[in-house]
Amino acid sequence: MFLFKAKLNTYEKLYISILVSLIIFSLFFSLPSIHSNIGISSKILDIGDRNFYINNSTLGYGYVNYTGNFLYPYILKGITFVSRLFGANQYSYIWNSLTILITLLLSITTLHLIRLSSVILFDDKVANLASLIYILNPYSYFYPLSGGINTYMTFGVTIVFYLFCKLNGNSLRIKKKKNLSIIIFITTGCMFLSSLRPTGSLFSFTILFLLLYKYLKEFIKYRYNKELKIVSILIISAGIIFVFYNFNSVLGYSIDNLKIFSSEAGSYFGYPRDYLREKLILMQEGLIGNIKSLIYTIIWKLTDFISGISDIRDTFTMASSNKLFLFFVRITTGIFILFPLNLFSLIAIFIHRRFIIRSQIWIVILACLVGISPSLIGIANSRYLLHFYTPFLVFASKLLSDIIDIDKKVNS
Repeated sequence: MFLFKAKLNTYEKLYISILVSLIIFSLFFSLPSIHSNIGISSKILDIGDRNFYINNSTLGYGYVNYTGNFLYPYILKGITFVSRLFGANQYSYIWNSLTILITLLLSITTLHLIRLSSVILFDDKVANLASLIYILNPYSYFYPLSGGINTYMTFGVTIVFYLFCKLNGNSLRIKKKKNLSIIIFITTGCMFLSSLRPTGSLFSFTILFLLLYKYLKEFIKYRYNKELKIVSILIISAGIIFVFYNFNSVLGYSIDNLKIFSSEAGSYFGYPRDYLREKLILMQEGLIGNIKSLIYTIIWKLTDFISGISDIRDTFTMASSNKLFLFFVRITTGIFILFPLNLFSLIAIFIHRRFIIRSQIWIVILACLVGISPSLIGIANSRYLLHFYTPFLVFASKLLSDIIDIDKKVNS
């Protein structure tokens, strides 16, 4: 497979060592989570929204009025089936071990692909910095040890990003037939993401639609490799149909969640959101009042979005939780890792905008932004960003590498 030509480096070996150590530790002591615990010894493994993905409904997942995407529940059903062969159920060490083993492998592969993508786009120094940031992020351990859907999403986005780097990186000179194989893998990756979450469908549709436009344009404009272009167009079109079908099948789930997002309770930097909504509605009298209400709403949503995806404050109130450790870890991660990462990535994308456009990586960046765009409506949560954050991680590492180089030149 062309995905895994490079060997594991020191950072990847370090990450594997830490993950394995935590898994061994979790054999004897479960680790705290918001709803229950994570780790192999957890009595009820907190995969996130467990009652939604595993229940006694007709399909075995979803709620009465709607269901979510099928792939993750089916993976859990497969794990349950294998566990029963050993006489175990979904609350056993065997079930937990199998669930965590999958996300463990996906997380390790994600780090490997981040490094390879960084090398293709930039150099080893950027790759090492990106690997280090990934290792320092507590969520790189929390989500694999929970066995949740978040690791699947991050893996899917990372593999599509890596394939785009292979397809369009400046340092590459690939043959057209290999180009076609990459298109097949990109389409497959998008189909995988659309089978996980509605936001995966938004990301995938953006990717495939822009690729389809690109190949249709080339097919009309250029005469060479017509057959390969036709095959690529057909493959991408099939992917778009699959993605659209997946999104349409969970439309009720998406609409209901958007309603919840738009009426989120809790507080916005200490200001009750319900009270803030009432004041903005009362303000809408006359042209000036409507303009003021619109300006305040834009400020509210943008700042709420930026702070929420950076974990600087709680999007979902944690006042009812007695687990102060989780609260402080989350806030610390937001202030010292996620917010600097987000800030650095935005600056890096602006600085390297010409390179991003020239290498076609802008397609993936745009798709990631589309994927997290529902968070602008009301609920901005770091896990929604972490689904799509690996491309931003690479560019943040590039900026950090440039700063280090400038510092060395100044002090030399």
